[in-house]
Amino acid sequence: MKHEAILEGQELLSRDPRVDAEFAVRVHCQAGEIEAQVLNLSSDGFRLHTENPLQAGWVVTLEASKNFPVKALICWACGQDAGGVFAEAVAL
Repeated sequence: MKHEAILEGQELLSRDPRVDAEFAVRVHCQAGEIEAQVLNLSSDGFRLHTENPLQAGWVVTLEASKNFPVKALICWACGQDAGGVFAEAVAL
């Protein structure tokens, strides 16, 4: 999905390249703990497919292992797919 500028004359900021991925994570959020699959990611963000819908604006923690929880913000959600940005850049 490519983000487009909504307002005329607004400059598009390039984002880091996304890498296809396929691994399970647990999403800790206002709705509890939700199982999800990471579909792609970059140093700035990610796309998920979840068991239960997430909502844009939620602050979440993604947990792939007990030693590496990552805080993030859900920017968009559509059905069981969602995308977000990491609170801090992560190394891939």
